[in-house]
Amino acid sequence: MTEPLASVEELTARLGYPLEGEERVMAEAALADVSATVRAYGLPWPTRAMAPAVVIAVVLAVAERRVRNPEGYRAESQGGYQYQLPATAPTGVELTPVEIQLIRSQAGMGGLYSVPIERHGGVL
Repeated sequence: MTEPLASVEELTARLGYPLEGEERVMAEAALADVSATVRAYGLPWPTRAMAPAVVIAVVLAVAERRVRNPEGYRAESQGGYQYQLPATAPTGVELTPVEIQLIRSQAGMGGLYSVPIERHGGVL
């Protein structure tokens, strides 16, 4: 199994509280899942040292979302308190379009495309 692209200690620093017991195990699994997803969009990056800093930042951001909201809730309420995420907010280890773009750019999968141009009466 390939190592995660970020550590639990780095994730803990982002969260601002220690991860222990089941929550630590969940964080380790989240880092492994996110790392696999990021590699699928980019390059294999077999070790953390080979991954660009931006890619590691994406792994940590997505893993943080997963740890903070493991059930993927979009809304919650208790008494007079209500909280709702936008419908477009990612949950779980889902990557945003911007995160995918960052990963692909770091992998050298730029945005140059060939598009056929047509005019009335045929192809140019």
